[in-house]
Amino acid sequence: MKKIVLAALLVAVMLSLTANAMAAKVESENVTGKVTSVMSADPARGMKPTIAVTDAKGERTLFEVTPTTTLYGADMKPVTMEAIKKDVSVKVKGTMVTEGIGVATSIRLVK
Repeated sequence: MKKIVLAALLVAVMLSLTANAMAAKVESENVTGKVTSVMSADPARGMKPTIAVTDAKGERTLFEVTPTTTLYGADMKPVTMEAIKKDVSVKVKGTMVTEGIGVATSIRLVK
Protein backbone atom coordinates (compact mmCIF):
# COMPACT_ATOMS: atom_id res chain seq x y z
CA MET A 1 0.00 0.00 0.00
CA LYS A 2 2.85 2.38 0.87
CA LYS A 3 4.42 1.75 -2.55
CA ILE A 4 1.18 2.64 -4.34
CA VAL A 5 0.81 5.89 -2.38
CA LEU A 6 4.45 6.77 -2.98
CA ALA A 7 4.13 6.04 -6.71
CA ALA A 8 0.94 8.15 -6.94
CA LEU A 9 2.65 11.01 -5.12
CA LEU A 10 5.66 10.78 -7.44
CA VAL A 11 3.40 10.87 -10.51
CA ALA A 12 1.53 13.90 -9.11
CA VAL A 13 4.79 15.78 -8.53
CA MET A 14 6.05 14.96 -12.04
CA LEU A 15 2.78 16.13 -13.62
CA SER A 16 2.95 19.34 -11.62
CA LEU A 17 6.51 20.04 -12.77
CA THR A 18 5.59 19.30 -16.38
CA ALA A 19 2.60 21.65 -16.22
CA ASN A 20 4.76 24.44 -14.78
CA ALA A 21 7.38 23.97 -17.49
CA MET A 22 4.71 24.14 -20.19
CA ALA A 23 3.24 27.28 -18.60
CA ALA A 24 6.62 29.06 -18.81
CA LYS A 25 6.08 30.37 -22.30
CA VAL A 26 9.06 31.21 -24.48
CA GLU A 27 8.36 34.35 -26.44
CA SER A 28 9.63 34.46 -30.01
CA GLU A 29 10.34 37.80 -31.58
CA ASN A 30 10.79 39.00 -35.14
CA VAL A 31 12.41 42.41 -35.44
CA THR A 32 13.03 44.24 -38.71
CA GLY A 33 15.10 47.38 -38.57
CA LYS A 34 18.54 48.92 -38.82
CA VAL A 35 21.58 47.70 -36.98
CA THR A 36 22.59 50.51 -34.61
CA SER A 37 25.62 48.76 -33.14
CA VAL A 38 27.66 45.59 -33.38
CA MET A 39 29.62 44.44 -30.35
CA SER A 40 32.31 41.79 -30.79
CA ALA A 41 32.89 38.98 -28.36
CA ASP A 42 35.31 39.56 -25.51
CA PRO A 43 35.68 36.23 -23.71
CA ALA A 44 38.03 37.72 -21.11
CA ARG A 45 35.20 39.97 -19.90
CA GLY A 46 32.45 37.41 -20.50
CA MET A 47 30.94 39.38 -23.40
CA LYS A 48 29.29 37.56 -26.28
CA PRO A 49 28.77 38.99 -29.78
CA THR A 50 25.69 41.20 -29.75
CA ILE A 51 23.84 43.42 -32.20
CA ALA A 52 21.42 46.22 -31.46
CA VAL A 53 18.52 46.68 -33.88
CA THR A 54 16.18 49.67 -33.93
CA ASP A 55 12.83 49.14 -35.63
CA ALA A 56 10.65 51.67 -37.49
CA LYS A 57 8.95 52.68 -34.20
CA GLY A 58 12.32 53.53 -32.67
CA GLU A 59 12.31 50.53 -30.33
CA ARG A 60 15.78 49.13 -29.71
CA THR A 61 16.36 45.41 -29.15
CA LEU A 62 19.65 43.74 -28.29
CA PHE A 63 20.30 40.28 -29.68
CA GLU A 64 23.06 37.90 -28.65
CA VAL A 65 24.59 36.17 -31.66
CA THR A 66 25.42 32.55 -30.83
CA PRO A 67 27.41 29.93 -32.78
CA THR A 68 24.07 28.44 -33.86
CA THR A 69 22.64 31.73 -35.16
CA THR A 70 22.20 31.48 -38.94
CA LEU A 71 23.27 34.52 -40.98
CA TYR A 72 21.86 35.16 -44.46
CA GLY A 73 22.26 37.81 -47.10
CA ALA A 74 19.28 39.38 -48.86
CA ASP A 75 19.67 36.63 -51.47
CA MET A 76 19.27 33.98 -48.69
CA LYS A 77 22.87 32.82 -49.16
CA PRO A 78 24.92 32.35 -45.99
CA VAL A 79 27.08 35.30 -44.88
CA THR A 80 29.56 35.81 -42.06
CA MET A 81 29.25 38.13 -39.07
CA GLU A 82 31.38 40.67 -40.95
CA ALA A 83 28.36 41.38 -43.20
CA ILE A 84 26.37 42.61 -40.19
CA LYS A 85 27.40 46.26 -39.89
CA LYS A 86 25.99 49.48 -38.50
CA ASP A 87 23.14 50.99 -40.59
CA VAL A 88 22.47 47.70 -42.43
CA SER A 89 18.80 46.69 -42.54
CA VAL A 90 18.11 43.26 -41.05
CA LYS A 91 15.31 40.94 -40.05
CA VAL A 92 16.10 39.10 -36.83
CA LYS A 93 14.24 36.08 -35.53
CA GLY A 94 14.95 35.20 -31.96
CA THR A 95 13.79 34.28 -28.51
CA MET A 96 13.31 37.04 -25.97
CA VAL A 97 15.12 36.53 -22.69
CA THR A 98 13.81 39.69 -21.07
CA GLU A 99 12.26 42.99 -22.19
CA GLY A 100 14.40 44.31 -25.07
CA ILE A 101 17.01 41.53 -24.93
CA GLY A 102 16.96 38.31 -26.91
CA VAL A 103 19.00 35.53 -28.48
CA ALA A 104 19.03 35.57 -32.29
CA THR A 105 18.21 32.32 -34.06
CA SER A 106 18.59 33.88 -37.50
CA ILE A 107 19.63 37.21 -38.99
CA ARG A 108 18.85 38.09 -42.60
CA LEU A 109 20.04 41.18 -44.43
CA VAL A 110 17.18 43.12 -45.98
CA LYS A 111 17.47 45.23 -49.12
